[in-house]
Amino acid sequence: MPQHPFFEISPDQIAALGDEDLRVLIAVLCEADLRQRGLPTSAVLYGGNQTAADGGIDVEVELPAGTAIAGFIPRPATGFQS
Repeated sequence: MPQHPFFEISPDQIAALGDEDLRVLIAVLCEADLRQRGLPTSAVLYGGNQTAADGGIDVEVELPAGTAIAGFIPRPATGFQS
């Protein structure tokens, strides 16, 4: 995966994030990926109770079925657990 010269995060920085901060980072990365592909960032859903018993999904991407997507977001309907 190519690295952006203005956005580098070390493993130690990731490990230092709390649950909510990690969820926000994943959501922001999803939004950036969609924006770069010309897709709506409104497809990224997150928020609510971080510790809710919801099956572990913390960030969801819900694009229309059949939307061409690959890479960080592998499928039109993707869930991330942090």
